[in-house]
Amino acid sequence: WGVWGAFFNTGQTCMAVERVYVVESKYDEFLRLTTKYTRDFKVGYTTDLVSSYSMGPVTDPRQVKIIETHLEDAIAKGARLVTEIKTDGMFFDPIILVDVNHSMLLMREETFGPLMPIMKVKDEAEAIRLANDNAFGLGASIWSRNNHHAKKVADQIEASSIIINDSIAQFGIPMLPFGGIKDSGVGLTHGQEWLMQF
Repeated sequence: WGVWGAFFNTGQTCMAVERVYVVESKYDEFLRLTTKYTRDFKVGYTTDLVSSYSMGPVTDPRQVKIIETHLEDAIAKGARLVTEIKTDGMFFDPIILVDVNHSMLLMREETFGPLMPIMKVKDEAEAIRLANDNAFGLGASIWSRNNHHAKKVADQIEASSIIINDSIAQFGIPMLPFGGIKDSGVGLTHGQEWLMQF
């Protein structure tokens, strides 16, 4: 679901997985599985009712420039590509990058495209610190086999919508308020809170 969250709608979703932090004890396995699932994505477009494609095009040429700028910046600063950069006009195959850090644009800004930067961290405390080290606070995903522990981690993350062991699903629950903190906007939609803000 982390891969799906990064590449759903070609990464052009406000709740998309933009940055991934993995503790070093799970890093190799996570990277192996992420790469495997990413290679299963098929990029293209059809008007057929049943599509065999996982991802369509980037929606705007201006967004293509942002994606390319973030990629070039990351590679120039030492990021390593796990998957190839394959493009065809506005179509991008999904791209995984490792050896990323917070000096890179793709770790500081919203890419809004099919990039999945994965950062190895020493431990949970470092993951929390880095997850909070940004200007945005719309959504986050916490992954753990222990839901009680995941909730403790979630309580330390600076984001308005946090989901455990899933991604992007926050907006689809109409009873829950949805909105951002920090530079992710103001105001809410959904839930009683949406009505009460007026």
